[in-house]
Amino acid sequence: MTVITLQHVSKTFTQDVEGAARPVVAVDDVSLKIASGDVLAILGPSGCGKSTLLRLVAGLEKPDHGAVLYDNVDLREIEPFQRGIGMVFQEGALMPHWEAEKSVGFFMWLRKREHEVPARVQRISQITGVGLEKLMERMPRQLSGGERQRVAIARALTRDPRVFLFDEPFSSLDAKLRAQARVELKRLLQEFPVTSIYVTHDQQEAITLSTKIAIMRAGQIEQVGTYHYLYDNPINLFVATFMGVPTINLFEGVVHGHVWQGELFGGYPVRGDLADGTRVIVGLRPEALQLSTDDADFPGRVESVTPYFAEKHLLLEVRNGGDVWRMHAPLTATLKPGDVIRARFEADALHFFDAETGVRIG
Repeated sequence: MTVITLQHVSKTFTQDVEGAARPVVAVDDVSLKIASGDVLAILGPSGCGKSTLLRLVAGLEKPDHGAVLYDNVDLREIEPFQRGIGMVFQEGALMPHWEAEKSVGFFMWLRKREHEVPARVQRISQITGVGLEKLMERMPRQLSGGERQRVAIARALTRDPRVFLFDEPFSSLDAKLRAQARVELKRLLQEFPVTSIYVTHDQQEAITLSTKIAIMRAGQIEQVGTYHYLYDNPINLFVATFMGVPTINLFEGVVHGHVWQGELFGGYPVRGDLADGTRVIVGLRPEALQLSTDDADFPGRVESVTPYFAEKHLLLEVRNGGDVWRMHAPLTATLKPGDVIRARFEADALHFFDAETGVRIG
């Protein structure tokens, strides 16, 4: 397996805007290390540079600055046929005039090892529980979207890759097929442990498949960690609001006498070096809020009630003045829009963020 290291990697493209050529920074001074055998999901909004970063790791794009290393060797010094990259694109990228078996076995055929392909395909079928052998005689146009992606993954695995790269491979599949494909790919990654990077905008996909997640914004890596670490310890407002569905609740307030005070609640101590009047935003996850019957807890009027039967809770959207928040309630709660409720939380559930910079306040 391979350790992937990015050292201050940057990439800028030129884009034509109203007849004028303007530089667009796709990747901006990214440094990152992916341990041997890790599966790193790169998660971020559209246009943040995820796919460009993946193409830089694959050697399909050359960095303007910095270097990509495989086991401490600069990728530019490794011949393309020696890099050992298995890559799966959004649409599979199968040769349209080749049957699936030829696409899967082409790498082995070049190395006079085509006799190994049937056994590898059979093993992949056993792991995933999918009859991959039945697809081998079909042309890409005869395959569904899910089948094309399964063939593309099989093709990548038959290369005995050192590095596995995925660029949103399931984005064109419907929800049911996506869920099934995730399970299949998870089994394969466990059976064939290869250092992998998985680009996606789907949080559930990132959680299911990865050992770590990198949050990306505007060409930069904001934070790297496990899902639970990022969810519980976001470094800034962007990470806090990006991670988690539904999103974190935000309440504006100010510091006075080293305590935070908002419109609805307050009195919570914050970092002692903050001057009076400093604007601070408090974040509260929906599951941290609970229904209360105590008059001392803060009130709100229910605006919507959404049942989540599988998760066994109601999701409430509640408003009080300019503050709107989401919170969980038991499925048995008889609530409807217009009802007035009270909410409470534990003080250790609060996340404090500087309103100007968005940086988390310790």
